[in-house]
Amino acid sequence: MLINNAGLGYMGSLVDTPVEEFTKIWETNTRSTFILGQLAAKYFIAQDTGNIINISSMGAVRGFANGSAYVASKAAMTGLTLCWQAELRKHNIRVMQVNPSEVITEFGSKIGYVPTGVEKKLKGTEIAQAIFSLLIMNDIGFIPEINVWATNPF
Repeated sequence: MLINNAGLGYMGSLVDTPVEEFTKIWETNTRSTFILGQLAAKYFIAQDTGNIINISSMGAVRGFANGSAYVASKAAMTGLTLCWQAELRKHNIRVMQVNPSEVITEFGSKIGYVPTGVEKKLKGTEIAQAIFSLLIMNDIGFIPEINVWATNPF
């Protein structure tokens, strides 16, 4: 199994986001997903089975102000996921995507975000449970995409 969970963020308006920051986010969030997916696919095709789980974001589904660099990188991951599903299923390789809403990790603090109501927001445990639920299904089926929201984050 491969779980693509790399993620950097940058929050800034469209006109204020330096192209260098956009490129750094793209390299980490999207290019690394492609490279690791390619390596894993070669291995999984040879063994005729495998699982690839791409961790994206609800930001990729809904977008948000000042998130162009991050959201674009995660939306591109959706495109990769869809293509890989079409290419790899014939090799018994399941490709799935998890789109978490806000998850409390060091990710936010590294970009200067201070969350409120932390006790009501998602933690890594809930995302791990979602991944586990994807993997325990008998290999005859798969869940292509799952959105994970906090029940009442406000």
